[in-house]
Amino acid sequence: MLSTHKEILKKFDQIESKLSYHDDQFMLIFEYLKQFEEAKQQHLEQKNRKKIGYR
Repeated sequence: MLSTHKEILKKFDQIESKLSYHDDQFMLIFEYLKQFEEAKQQHLEQKNRKKIGYR
């Protein structure tokens, strides 16, 4: 019975480590999406600004 509990604890630790890795990967993806959105917003602001100079 003790060996069964050890196996369960070992599996639990493996699952926990996988989940923490996946959390890190999701945070990285969200950070990239945030950077992409900011770049897109800057591009739109530059495109819509008032033009100056000669025509």
